[in-house]
Amino acid sequence: MRVNPSIVLATVIALGAVGWILSGQVSDRPATAASEAADDTAKQPAPTRVRIIVSRAADYRAVIRASGQTMAARSIEIRAETDGRVAKIGPARGARVAAGDVILQLDEADRQAQLERAKARVEQRRIEYDAARKLAASGYQAETKRAEALAEYQDARAEEARIRVDIERTRIVAPFDAVLDKRPMEVGDYLKVGDIAATLVELDPLRAVVYVPEQQMQALADGMTATARLASGEERAAIISYTASVAETATRTFKVEAEFANPNGRIGEGMTTELLIPLPTVRAHHVSPAAFLLDDQGKIGVMTVDSGNVARFGRIRVIGSDGAGAWVVGLAETAQVITVGQQLVKDGDLVTPVEASAKAPQS
Repeated sequence: MRVNPSIVLATVIALGAVGWILSGQVSDRPATAASEAADDTAKQPAPTRVRIIVSRAADYRAVIRASGQTMAARSIEIRAETDGRVAKIGPARGARVAAGDVILQLDEADRQAQLERAKARVEQRRIEYDAARKLAASGYQAETKRAEALAEYQDARAEEARIRVDIERTRIVAPFDAVLDKRPMEVGDYLKVGDIAATLVELDPLRAVVYVPEQQMQALADGMTATARLASGEERAAIISYTASVAETATRTFKVEAEFANPNGRIGEGMTTELLIPLPTVRAHHVSPAAFLLDDQGKIGVMTVDSGNVARFGRIRVIGSDGAGAWVVGLAETAQVITVGQQLVKDGDLVTPVEASAKAPQS
């Protein structure tokens, strides 16, 4: 059978076209994949360049500073315990008094006569009781009479004791060694029970009383050493004697007291003083406050760079400061702290760190 030449030619042309199309698709696949990979790479942002310092922890001893005033170790108002007119006064105001020294002497009036009468009554009641006891023991008197005589005897003794105490109360004395700060009464003044006769203050030891913020309170404890610095610049070694457990409602601060020696009471109450309380030595970093950031919870921290050049936010706690920066804890022994550009990155971002001491490459 004879084949038409035109049909053969058309078949050859069709097969060639199909082969050319298929060869083009196969050869284009690698080029397309490479192009897509290049596009993905172009879409990824370049690491942010940041400036860092390599911070190494050092020994640091924080000092809590708080201002307040001096207060007497004890301050009391001595009040009259019996009525009477002032007959004699003792030391002048401002003088040092010892325990037992007479500050005021009240007129005893007829108290001594009352005492003599009471003593005679006691003797009478004693004799009556002895007679009643003997008669009751012999059966010549009822036991009730003996008991009645005993009661009257004891009542007479109690009255004598009351008068003796009243006489003793006419002598107003110092209960402890102190300074006589106030004595409003003079000879001839009349005192009633409850009236203030004198005010005593004990100035040795003296107390420095300050108020400490709640953030620092947990580091303090009774018995810690401190230094009390007066407005004059004079310093005295002190020991913390009291730390409050309840904060002041208005200020949310805690009362702290420290005692220090005050020989001869030379330093008075109410003088301005600063209390310096050194805390135990810790390992801390010295960082500029300009590097500080706040996280979503409002906690303070800094942005650091890890070994993979990834930015990491780390919370810190400020424990001290000076003119050059702040001392903080919460970082590793050695940390790469971002000092410029920390606001431009977030935790987990890739960065290109440039040390502050190194010259930045030209862009």
